[in-house]
Amino acid sequence: RPPPSRHMLLASLFLAAWQPPLAPARPRCSPVVGMSAAGGGGEPATPDELIGGAPLLVFAAEACPYCLELRRELASAGLEPEVHMLDASGREALRQRTGQRTVPYVFVGERFVGGCDDGPEPWMGAMPLLRSGALQQLLDSGSLPADAAALQATARKPVPRRNVALAAGSTLAAASLYAYQRLDPLDPVTLLRKLEAESPPLPQALASGRGTLVEFYAPWCVECREMAPMMYRLEKEYAGRVNFVLVDGADPKNEQLVSLFSVDGVPHFGFISAERKLLQTLIGNVPRQAMEASLRRLL
Repeated sequence: RPPPSRHMLLASLFLAAWQPPLAPARPRCSPVVGMSAAGGGGEPATPDELIGGAPLLVFAAEACPYCLELRRELASAGLEPEVHMLDASGREALRQRTGQRTVPYVFVGERFVGGCDDGPEPWMGAMPLLRSGALQQLLDSGSLPADAAALQATARKPVPRRNVALAAGSTLAAASLYAYQRLDPLDPVTLLRKLEAESPPLPQALASGRGTLVEFYAPWCVECREMAPMMYRLEKEYAGRVNFVLVDGADPKNEQLVSLFSVDGVPHFGFISAERKLLQTLIGNVPRQAMEASLRRLL
């Protein structure tokens, strides 16, 4: 009888040492420095245990620029939220609870008020609520003003300082709009859907021998819509040299890809080399110059 091979010995040692988990893991979030975890014993608490425990609560992610922007805005307004960093299971728990897929998750007491700029309902978004005064009213009285949606719409739009400046720029704006419509006749969401429909499946793109840009977007994402015309042009300019794969991160069918790429916010861009190595990740409204510099690395 021949002696057992090295691979057989390693396999037997692994099987002897491995034990199945006794219970499923709970969704966790790690408190930031200075915040105590609920549940006692210094063990990080679940999101459900934390919600309702502070007047203003923010669930965030370390590398999320929207989370950092929101925290700065709240601090500038004199508000000090309790902030907790989420892991993957914590994000999944909050996604199921709120219907929102991206960080940050903001709660006033037990009431979910959306993310940074928006949320599953039209009135949601911590930044517009803050700018309109509705967030402070909610903190003070526990109720939103009756015209919260209208306040949100106003807070999202920059208010012109001078009618003179508006009149002077009207001709230029009209010309720019005409040129934009000639170059990009589709609206931003339609452009995104078109790019997604024309995208090769990710396995096919990775097997093509070319570099691949994977963009995760959401139809409600303001930055995704703002970047859509630029991404549409870049896809045409780099056609045949770089694969462009668009993925709707808000579509439940793409949950596995969202988890695989650790998508915490949209737009999320992953740059994958021809050798199938993830070279770089960018999040947020990326300037064209920076986007092109990253695309050139894939050539």
